Amino acid sequence: MEILARKGYRSVAELSEDLDVSEMTIRRYLTKLEQRNLIKRTHGGAFTGQEMIEVDCRVRETICRAEKETIGLKAYSLIQPGESVFIDAGSTIAFLAFVMDDTKRITVVTHSIVVAQTLERKTNIETILLGGKVHGATHSVVGPLAEKGVTQFRFTKAFIGDSGIDISEGLTQSTFDEIPVKKLVSENTKEVVVLVDSTKFNKSRLVLFLSLDQVHTIITDTGIKSAYKVALEEQGIQVIVADEESKTGS
Repeated sequence: MEILARKGYRSVAELSEDLDVSEMTIRRYLTKLEQRNLIKRTHGGAFTGQEMIEVDCRVRETICRAEKETIGLKAYSLIQPGESVFIDAGSTIAFLAFVMDDTKRITVVTHSIVVAQTLERKTNIETILLGGKVHGATHSVVGPLAEKGVTQFRFTKAFIGDSGIDISEGLTQSTFDEIPVKKLVSENTKEVVVLVDSTKFNKSRLVLFLSLDQVHTIITDTGIKSAYKVALEEQGIQVIVADEESKTGS
């Protein structure tokens, strides 16, 4: 726990070397710590449950991977040919880019290096990467250049991620750096679509950056509690449960 608190993330192999025990022993104890909600496991490692520690986006992609892919597929189905959309940085958001099949002629603006790299060979997708300071943990660009750049665009849809959704207030984030871009995008789009896996609901992080009355649609997985879904819908937000929708063929 002390090592994870200092490092944020550590692989099984690294922890094995740190503590001079076998990888099998590390996996056994990580399982016990996860069962006590003290850490979060990934494929091949673990990170601290302390949400203030920034965990690399590539690591977070391994958590709830199936759910995130389903969310990404549903989000892509909402994009129509000819649209100009913004795709945020983040592990859940990245799956939207991963599932894009290049059958729709669209324009994508992003500050995510991962998204830009994923889409760079898609001939029907015009991809615009904002400039700015590279933020290592999220593989995104941030700062004044990115903020100035994003104000030049108007989007039909903006696909936004977050660290937690406070059911009574709105979207929250653990770090400050990405928040200005997220806020500016939300002011320059016709529709704000939030992509979030169900583990993020009713969790409040360090900074509230977007109120619920600014959100039009939330796409999540079947793990969302019915009470949360109802509470959000009562506030006028469309809540799409991705797996349920795909089973019905919609």
